[in-house]
This record gives sequence, structure tokens and C-alpha cells, in this order.
Amino acid sequence: MPAFFCLPMGCQRQVDSVDRSSSNLQAIPTDIFRFRKLEDLNLTMNNIKELDRRLFTLRRLRVLDVSDNELSVLPPDIGHLTQLIELNLNRNTITDIPETLKNCKLLTNLHLNGNPFTRLPESICECTSITILSLNDTTLTILPANIGLLVNLRVLDARENHLRTIPNSIAELKNLEELDLGQNEIEELPQKIGKLTSLREFYVDTNFLQSLPDSISDCRNLDQLDVSDNRLSRLPDNLGNMTSLTDLNISSNEIIELPSSIGNLKRLQMLKAERNSLTQLAPEIGQCQSLTEMYLGQNYLSDLPDTIGDLRQLTTLNVDCNNLSEIPETIGNCKSLTVLSLRQNILTELPMTIGRCENMTVLDVASNKLPNLPFTVKVLYKLQALWLSENQSQSILKLTEARDERTGIKVVTCYLLPQFDAIEGEAGRSGSAQHAPDRAAFLGGPKVHFHDQQDTFEDEKGAEVHLGNFERHNTPHPKTPKHKKGSIDGHMLPHEIDQPRQLSLVSNHRTSTSSFGESSNSINRDLSDIRVPNGVRETTLSPEREDHQYQNHQQLPQPQQRLGASTSSLSNLGSSSQHIINIQRDNSGKLGLSFAGGSKNDPAPNSNGDTGLYVTKVTPGGAADMCGLREGDKLIRANNVNMLTASQDEAMAAIKKRETVELVVQRRSPSPVSRTSEVSLNGSAHEINHLDAGSPDSTLFVSSNTPVYAS
Repeated sequence: MPAFFCLPMGCQRQVDSVDRSSSNLQAIPTDIFRFRKLEDLNLTMNNIKELDRRLFTLRRLRVLDVSDNELSVLPPDIGHLTQLIELNLNRNTITDIPETLKNCKLLTNLHLNGNPFTRLPESICECTSITILSLNDTTLTILPANIGLLVNLRVLDARENHLRTIPNSIAELKNLEELDLGQNEIEELPQKIGKLTSLREFYVDTNFLQSLPDSISDCRNLDQLDVSDNRLSRLPDNLGNMTSLTDLNISSNEIIELPSSIGNLKRLQMLKAERNSLTQLAPEIGQCQSLTEMYLGQNYLSDLPDTIGDLRQLTTLNVDCNNLSEIPETIGNCKSLTVLSLRQNILTELPMTIGRCENMTVLDVASNKLPNLPFTVKVLYKLQALWLSENQSQSILKLTEARDERTGIKVVTCYLLPQFDAIEGEAGRSGSAQHAPDRAAFLGGPKVHFHDQQDTFEDEKGAEVHLGNFERHNTPHPKTPKHKKGSIDGHMLPHEIDQPRQLSLVSNHRTSTSSFGESSNSINRDLSDIRVPNGVRETTLSPEREDHQYQNHQQLPQPQQRLGASTSSLSNLGSSSQHIINIQRDNSGKLGLSFAGGSKNDPAPNSNGDTGLYVTKVTPGGAADMCGLREGDKLIRANNVNMLTASQDEAMAAIKKRETVELVVQRRSPSPVSRTSEVSLNGSAHEINHLDAGSPDSTLFVSSNTPVYAS
């Protein structure tokens, strides 16, 4: 019998890896200490409050992960684990790092993020094998003076601390590739920082820097440079020596001009220079042949150089909130331009050559002084949004031909022209050293759902309508490119992640007393993306993504193409009744309905605060309309799934499962949402045209922050 039990004990000793992560452990399980040859121990995301001393008898341990626990002390016995190559202590409450850690000579990865220690022992620099040192979100006030001894260090992250100075020895880190010092209190960088010749990413945003050392231009391999949100008034004259630079973020500083050497940055793809004090743009910018995104908003630019037309790969140009009075004719050479935002300037005309920007999808000239638009705007066949006013409800407008009274040249106009909503506070802005930025000026946007697109502007049915007292959601431009390492660290994301976003434009009605509230956080999801297997997937436009690609759309069935449905009344409870409605999807897989509300979202409009799911739109002639569904119906069940406490995600999951959807709805009398094409808005009538699918004018405006699902 003793020999029988010897075999399993021997097997246990051969265990070299144990993963007990997310196991709700209060302490390290004692059976682990029997595995004398254990090399990899993962205890992350538990409730462990202290490290048992027996842990440090596992002398072969190479990887130890105790991140996301409740450790407050790192015992000095950690020095006994001399074979450690990776130690992860992230997000505990450790207040002191013991000197004995220096005995872990083989340590290559040391992660200490999210612990409230104020200092690193100088002896840590004896661990010369360290290649990755993560110190984000601690309470560090100083880095070890001899940090330059970590000759193999490739990544040093020290974001969100209280660092005020950087030791000069940091310049000795010849192999350093990534340096993150963002969100500290640094006032000056070491003068010899240019010796970091291997540096590829440098983030020093949100500090107190007033200048950059000239030697930084010696970092010839630098790819990402973020010095945003500092107090810089100038950039080094030899900035152009950093010829590998692809992303440059200098926003939120006090920079007056860009150095002429910027033209040497042949690989530069993104330039963010908004919220500065730029009065002119260096003509050499036209030499940055790889530039695809340029953000110059909230400066003092009075003109753009003609060389802007040399940027043949430019896709996004944002010059909002400046003092532009004209745009150079050469803008027409920017054939790749898809988003051009010029809102809140003093433009009196646009060049005829703008019609050459054949790929343009968004043109924003709201809050200028334009009397009309050049006739060539009508040949921008890919245009999906033309913004002329802050009070504009639809993204595409009816444009009519006219003659300019002054020049006699053919132009186009509409009911929003000439512009009268010029920049508010213009006088105050021009007289101040730094104008107060409207940081939400181009986030979010009207929530409109585009149906099939056509190559020409469709004439709207009827005469131009009086819009009444509107407030519009902010215009849906692409958000400023995100930072590379993610929103938590505040770095620039690579371009392949930050693709142009779609404009999601879904519909909703509003009451006569509601207003278009400002919100850039509205969640808009479209069930029209959900199709039966043989259906056609439709392109939708959302503030989260702008897509410049088109896909074919299927038209809604005509009224004569009635789908089978059965409607039966279950009960009649005075002012409300319940109905069973069976809806079969049309040929394109659509149901022709939208709903809002839900347990995890804001209440639907006209629901009196009820958190239930309400139908907010029924497409005329669509499948739901043919089956008797009405706007204002409350969802009780969907395909035998209870909808009374369901979220929108749960409702969408229940609806998308079947070809035929069975809904049990509660109907109030009268219905809280009128199914008419005219809605009273603050006493004035606004006609909403239900045009055929394919007309750019067949759009509806979302009137609240409530997320809407549509199918």
C-alpha cells in the first residue's frame, strides 16, 4: 500500500505551473507549498491579504502574479526567490518595496502599478536584467538617481505619479524604447535626453513643461511623441530631425508657430495641434506627404497656406474655431479628404475647387458667414453630412440653384443660407490671449439613420419647412485620435485601431415641449445590422465610427406586399390593452421598428419615467406596420422572453433569433406617440417626410439622449 500512494505524491512534486486566479481566495492554498518544483504561480484577482512565508520556500519559482489582491506588505523574504524573472504586484495596497528585492538578479519584468508607495529603493538598480518596469499610478515623487544602471531597460512606465524631476542618469538607458512620464508634475526634462537613441515612444503629456530640450531631436527613431497639455510656447527648431516621427501631439499648449523644419517629417501621419495660439501654419507643412489627419481647432489661424493642397493623403482636416476668412483654392487637390470641418470661423465663401474632393463624406461649415455655397458642392456624390447651422436637424439638405447677386456665378442655397448664426463671442475671442475652447464642439451629433444613398441630392417633398426653436446635437465628426496605449493611460492609439467612425443616425420622435439636448454619450445601436442568413447587411452610421464605404441596401416592401400576421386581443384593462403581434421579416431581413428605454438605459420618450421598452418608430409600409404594431406600444414579451425588466441588449438578443418575431405589447389609448408626419415643436409645425428608401432626405432626428434600437 505505501508504494501505491508514492506515485501520486511524486506527480504532485512535478507540477511546475498553478493557476488559481479569480478563485475568491482569502489566503494562498496550503497544497501549493508541496509543489517544490513550481515555476509559475498565478493568484491574480483574489482577496489575499498577506503572503504566507512558506511561499518563499519555492526556490524554483520564476513567475509570480499576485496582482489585484489586498496585499499591504511585500515581505523581505521576496529576496529568497532568486530565480524570479517576472513579478506582478499590480493594484494592491503595498506601501513599501523592500531592499531585499535586489537579490532577484534575474528579474526582467517588474510590475508595481497601482500601489501607494512613495519611493523605490536605490538598490533596485542592481537588478540589471530588468527590461520592463511599470510604475503607473503610484505616489512616487522621485525615481532612483542611479536608474541609468538598468542598462537592459526597454520600457519604463511612470504615468500618474507626483514626479517633479527626472534624474539625469536616465539618459544612459541606451536600450530604452518606450518612456511614459505623462500626468506628473515635471517642469523640465534632462538636457541630455537626446542620448536615448533607441527611443520609439515618448509620452510626457499633462505636465508643467515650458520648453523641450533641443537635444530631443537626436532621438531619430522616435515614432510617437506626445507633449500635449503642458505650457510649451515653442518647439525645437530642429524638430524635423526626428524623421521617423509618425504621430505628433502638441495640443493644449501655448505654441505660437510651428518650426519650418516640420516639412522634413516625411513619415508624419497625424498632427494634433488644437488648443494652442497658432496664428499661421508653416507653408512647409505641405511637404509632409504622409499626413492623413490634421487637427488645428481652437487656434488663431487667419488663413491656410496654399501648400495644403500638396497633402494628397490627407483624409481629415479640422480647423474649427479659428479666424479663417477664406480657404485656398488648392484644397481641391486633397483628393483623399473625407472630413473637412471649418465650423466657427468667419468664412464668406468656399472655393469652387471643393467639388474636386470626390471622397468627401462630411463638410461642416456651421457658424460662419456664408451667403451661399459653390455650385460644385452638388457633385460631392459621397457627401453624407453637410452642416450649415447649429440649429440644423437633418444632415443632408435640399439645395436649390441660384445666381450670386454680386458675381452672377451659379451657386446653390437653402433655407439655412445666408448664415446668420455667426460665431458667438467672436469679439471676446479675438481680444483674449487664449480663447476658452468649446471642447465638445465636434463630438456626438444628430442621431439620424441614413437609408439607401444616392449619388445626387434629392429634392425634398413640399416647401421648405420652418424648424421652430431647435437645439441640435453636436456634429458627428471623428473624435480626436485616441492615444496609443489606451484611454486609461491617455496615449495615442495606432491608426489601424482608430479608424474613421460611422455616423449612426437613428430616429425618434419628441413632444412639443422637449428640446434637443446636448449629449455626446448617447448609445445608438441599430438592429438593421441584424439580418437573416440570406439577407443583406446594411451599412449604418454611428457617432462611434464613421465609415466611408457604402453597401447596397434593400428597399422596404411596398404596401401591397403584405406579410402574414395575426393580432389578437388578450385583455382590455380600461385605458390599456394587450395584443399578440407576429411579425415576419421582409425580404431584406428588416422588421421596420425602433424601440427605446430598458432597465439599463434612460426611459423612452413619453414613457413618464417608465423603464420599460417602448416602440418609438414604425416604418410606414414596413413589416411591423403591416402587422399592426404602433408607436407607443410597450413590449411585454418577445419570443417568450419577458421584456418588462429587460435591457435593450436582452431585447435585441431575443428578437434577432427568429425569422418571425412574436411580440406581446401593451397599448395605451390614446397612443403616447403620434404616427403622423407632423409634430408640434414649441408651437411650430415641423414636417417629417417619410421618403422612399434611398433618398438622403429620408432621415429622422433623435430628440433625446435615450438609446434607440432599430430594425
